[in-house]
Order: sequence, then C-alpha cells, then structure tokens
Amino acid sequence: MRTRARRGISPVIAVLIMVAAAISLGSFAYWYTMSYAKASSQAASLVVEATAVASGSKSALQVTFKNTGTTSITIERVWVSHDGNSFWHHVGKDVAAGATYSVTVSSDEVPDLSFTRGVATAS
Repeated sequence: MRTRARRGISPVIAVLIMVAAAISLGSFAYWYTMSYAKASSQAASLVVEATAVASGSKSALQVTFKNTGTTSITIERVWVSHDGNSFWHHVGKDVAAGATYSVTVSSDEVPDLSFTRGVATAS
C-alpha cells in the first residue's frame, strides 16, 4: 500500500491569501474610522443678532439666527426682555446647517412691547 504525502498550498497562493486578508481588514478599519469621525464631527453653533426699533408708539424686535454649525438646529422659542415686561416668543423652526432665519416681534403682537434707546440687556 502506498501512502500519499500531504502537501500544503503553494507559497505563492498563501501570500496572495494573506495580502487579500490584510487589504480587507485595512479597508474595514478605514471605513469604520471615517464613519466614526464623520459622526462625531457634527457640531451645533448658532449666532444670534437682535435689532430693536422704536418709533413713536410702535416697537419691533427683529432677531436673526444663523446656524454656523454642521448639523441642523431647532429653535423652539426666544426669551425677550424689554422695558415693559419679559416673555417667551414661540418660534418652532428648524434651521439647517449654514442657513439663516429671521423672526420679527412687533408691538401689534405684544401690546406692551417697548424699548429705550441705548439700553441693551443680555442674559
């Protein structure tokens, strides 16, 4: 009876299999790292500018929101503090990354809305 000698795969095939495995693992690591970096780089940043206008018995407040971040921001409401009182003004607006949104509150909507020239309060 003749015994067959066991033979492994050729060294060339073994090297090709190892190179293919290394490339596959490297591409998975690259994909995972880039996905993680992209997800964690989203930042919220909002610039708010307000202008108060008082003329005679009429007053108005214009507030401009600029989203300078990399993700969308929802503006629920704005706290307005003025000479006569303070109140929350409902906005309820999504502002996309890079977008600008303006809202105006006038004395027609808020009867006791008034501002004194040269006086500004921020909190």
